[in-house]
Amino acid sequence: MDWITNAATRFITENIFQKYWEENDSFHTWTEFMNADGFVINPAWVIKHLITIENNWANKPILQLFWGRKEYLLKAVEIILDTYKDLFSGIELNTWCPSNTVMKSWWGSDMLKHRPETLDIIQSLSEKIHQSSDFSFSVKSRAWLTDEDKPEQLIFLREVSHFVDFITVHWRTLKQLYAWDADFSFIKELKQSVSIPVIANGWIENYEQACNVLSQGFDGVMIWQAAIGNPWVFTNYVPSLDEKKELMIEHLCLMIACEEYFKDAVEKIDWYSIKQPLLSDLNIYKDKIDEEYPYHSLVEFRKYAFQYIKGLGNVKEKKRMLLEVKTVKSFKEILNQLGDL
Repeated sequence: MDWITNAATRFITENIFQKYWEENDSFHTWTEFMNADGFVINPAWVIKHLITIENNWANKPILQLFWGRKEYLLKAVEIILDTYKDLFSGIELNTWCPSNTVMKSWWGSDMLKHRPETLDIIQSLSEKIHQSSDFSFSVKSRAWLTDEDKPEQLIFLREVSHFVDFITVHWRTLKQLYAWDADFSFIKELKQSVSIPVIANGWIENYEQACNVLSQGFDGVMIWQAAIGNPWVFTNYVPSLDEKKELMIEHLCLMIACEEYFKDAVEKIDWYSIKQPLLSDLNIYKDKIDEEYPYHSLVEFRKYAFQYIKGLGNVKEKKRMLLEVKTVKSFKEILNQLGDL
């Protein structure tokens, strides 16, 4: 298997990373997780997670689902398999997310507190997906609440392995949350006790570290936060400041183009289906960008911008300036000053 994967990306980020992934069958990408209840009840709110852009990748993205009652998860899968079967290669159920908002509603990591019900959902989804398509079905999980809970979680994931094609596991427990000392021993124990591929996840910061973790016997490694604003994390290449600036502008403009495209496309949703943009479509929207207009994408882009400039000197001041950006014009002006600060 030997995958080096990206945990979850917006459709726009996938396209920005394309030049580093295309025609490489070791790279796989996941979408951001989509609310299954929301998709079935009001698709206009969440259908943007299903937008993907034409690409030449060797592997199609895997669609990630969460937050859905059993009947809505099954209905969402039915719609996806019928309408989007040519855009994705698999579906994954997220039981990993530690967000309090998500967990208060029984989803994400909270599903692991209700293992019998969760296992029933997983089995039903597996039957639905494998009987109706060639899609893979997988689960993303973690080492659970505390170290004391790990034995029970190991038993649970062994049971899950009978219904999925592979499992991705984050080495942290929920209690550890953002602990830094990586410990892949739990995932190793799982790998040794199941017959399906296991992907290791958790605080993998660079390509060298990813290769080191992969060499420990896992079938793949997953990179998440370190990939935000850093497509080079999947290679040994170290970009120059000018290369970072160039990609930041391209990334932002493509986000704005997608924002404007989605405004038009969402009005034309037909039975949970939305027209997928071609690069030629987005280029038309890019050409129409008003550099003095306050697009919402400028706010959303901050999290990427902060990561692009990570490692530069005087980062605190650079972040302050980026927080004040209101237009593409002012963003470009600040980029021109980055090397002088």
